[in-house]
Amino acid sequence: METTIRIQIYIFLTSVYGGLISGLAYDVYRIVRYYFKPKKIITILEDLLFWVAISLIFFYIINKSNWGSLRGYIFIGFFIGGFIYLKILSKILFPLGLKLFDGIINIINNVIIKPFKWVKNILSPKIRKINKIRKIPKEAISEIKRYKKIISNKK
Repeated sequence: METTIRIQIYIFLTSVYGGLISGLAYDVYRIVRYYFKPKKIITILEDLLFWVAISLIFFYIINKSNWGSLRGYIFIGFFIGGFIYLKILSKILFPLGLKLFDGIINIINNVIIKPFKWVKNILSPKIRKINKIRKIPKEAISEIKRYKKIISNKK
């Protein structure tokens, strides 16, 4: 009897752990939506994918912890884990995730995007001059055609 109670406590704690993982996945999802601000249709698809992922997490944990047997305390454990995460850990980890994502965006901006902008700013006046020079023959041909039409009409 003692071993079955230990096993059930283990299963309950595993389901609490699954609720914590689900809460973390929700925070990651909130961070992604905060920065990308998707449109309505994309939001619906993202919500669907999020719930499919949470369901997969739920069934994976149930399958690994108690071989797929559903009990009421498993659902209670998941809800308790999610509640603990959202009320306690989310207040710490969500702002930390935002700062981390800001740092990643700044690194990408400074290391990848700014050098390309710098090169573009250096080359763009020269490219504009080259484009103006490339337009001269086209403009000359169009002017020749226009004057040829005017001259041919005066005869």
